[in-house]
Amino acid sequence: MTIYNNDKTFFYKLKSSCKKQWSQYTEHRFLGELINNKLPTRSFKNYLIQDYIFLQQFLKILSLCAFKSKNYQEMQRYINFIFGIKNEINLHIGYCKKWKISQKLLNSIRVEKSNSDYTNYVLKIGKKGDNFDILTCLSPCIIGYGEIGYKLSHIKDWKKSKYRSWVEMYASKEYQEVAKDNIYYLDKLRSENPSKKISDLKKLFKKSTILERDFWETFV
Repeated sequence: MTIYNNDKTFFYKLKSSCKKQWSQYTEHRFLGELINNKLPTRSFKNYLIQDYIFLQQFLKILSLCAFKSKNYQEMQRYINFIFGIKNEINLHIGYCKKWKISQKLLNSIRVEKSNSDYTNYVLKIGKKGDNFDILTCLSPCIIGYGEIGYKLSHIKDWKKSKYRSWVEMYASKEYQEVAKDNIYYLDKLRSENPSKKISDLKKLFKKSTILERDFWETFV
């Protein structure tokens, strides 16, 4: 059993409440074509460009989390996360260069609606809610990519894909630790907020999963 299938975690309860949507997201055609070398290079490059924009919006969301933190320890967690994403953006720029995507091109591309729909939704929820709401919305992204990376790296001959370096990023020990840490942090938030309605959190998670699924749709 992997951490992603541990039925004692709150994350498992969330994804189990929308099995169809979770499957549509984590087993999307974009990922199938990516691992089977059928995804056009142009589609992958368009994804990388949109992901660059997404990471910048992610910084805004994490800044909102720092603002909404109830104590220094919680604030420090999100500050560290911000620095982590800052480093990831720099790595992403370098990764894009390997695919012949220049910094100039990255800065000139317009955001796709499916991209902004997700980040705008999380910001909207975050402004009126709390950090438990925000992390619930972000879990399909943060934890979902870990599960996707893990699954793809266990497909036969996955290393033959020309996109193997992307799979390696999310299947890496470092990213798997990020996903695991956030699964445990969700459990911590759940224990600290016993009066929070689970049904409301499930709705947030499901909506975010759908938006992540729709983001993949942009590139196939």
